[in-house]
Amino acid sequence: MRELMRLAPIALVLALTVCVPAAAELAVTALQITPRLDLRARAGNPTDEAARIQQLEASVVFSVTDGGSELATFAFQGNLETPMTGRARQMHFRNAYTVINLGIGKPKVKLGQFVLPFGTLAEYDTHNFALQTPYARTLGIRIDRGLELTGSMPELDYWLALMSGDGRGRHDDGYAAMARVAWDRDIGDDFLRTGVTALVGEQMPVFPTNPMAVPMGMDGMVTHADKWRAAIDLDWLHGIDNIRAEIVLGADDGDVVNGQWVYYNHPFSYERDLSLQADRWKQADGTSWGAGAQYHQRLDDLSGMRLSYEKRWAERASAMDATSDMWTLQYYRDWAWVPNL
Repeated sequence: MRELMRLAPIALVLALTVCVPAAAELAVTALQITPRLDLRARAGNPTDEAARIQQLEASVVFSVTDGGSELATFAFQGNLETPMTGRARQMHFRNAYTVINLGIGKPKVKLGQFVLPFGTLAEYDTHNFALQTPYARTLGIRIDRGLELTGSMPELDYWLALMSGDGRGRHDDGYAAMARVAWDRDIGDDFLRTGVTALVGEQMPVFPTNPMAVPMGMDGMVTHADKWRAAIDLDWLHGIDNIRAEIVLGADDGDVVNGQWVYYNHPFSYERDLSLQADRWKQADGTSWGAGAQYHQRLDDLSGMRLSYEKRWAERASAMDATSDMWTLQYYRDWAWVPNL
């Protein structure tokens, strides 16, 4: 996969050579730089009380055009400060990819390091929230390196991806291949988006059953397994309420695994909303589940505060059962800089 990343500039040059007439003049457009500050104070068990910078980052996005149409979009995310380490950090930071536009009505090609298009991850970004979806248990990764083809047909959207299968690295020639389709329906005044994803992978990471939402300090305990996964997810806008859910079935080296996740968001106004979620995951060495709540207060269009609480449990076959609880008070601030080009 590292070789694939090294070939990215060559692939881009070839794509532009095919797509751009010889006389066309390339230009950079739509440049946007978006720094973000995320401060969090935490308390609970087994985590010590702490107040620190959770994320200090900057994202850069720009497009390359030939004067009449967009040829490619580039996205980079720089992490300036975070207490996360190891795999927990890798699952949250460093998007760096190119999206090549093959033409009107044709699919787009994404190449680089980006969020996997698996289930809820394709539709819902948990990067900036204290409450996380169960991707760490479902897949063991969130951001991976590889190639993605995405496009639309009259009644559905589709994704095809081939990834390294182990985040930023690759383990024993492993890989992850996945296909996803999603379609929309209007049900009276409601809107429902449903997705189906299938994944086959070899030598993908597996975290031992534990009560943490995103495992920290467990890199040395990670094992690798051949996986298959099938997932159904939905995003239901019911009136002003948003309901999301995901059901996953699969196997790790032949051992059956399964999990469920449900999320509910109710806005009281533009400034205030409440979110509730619950999840469960069962694998060979045990079962973990959790429930959480989050209150969000906007301070203005670019900043706000969230107060969240999550309680988690783990029943383990070869170790003592464990629990955890976490209170988090978050302040975030976004900036958007759009230079004149």
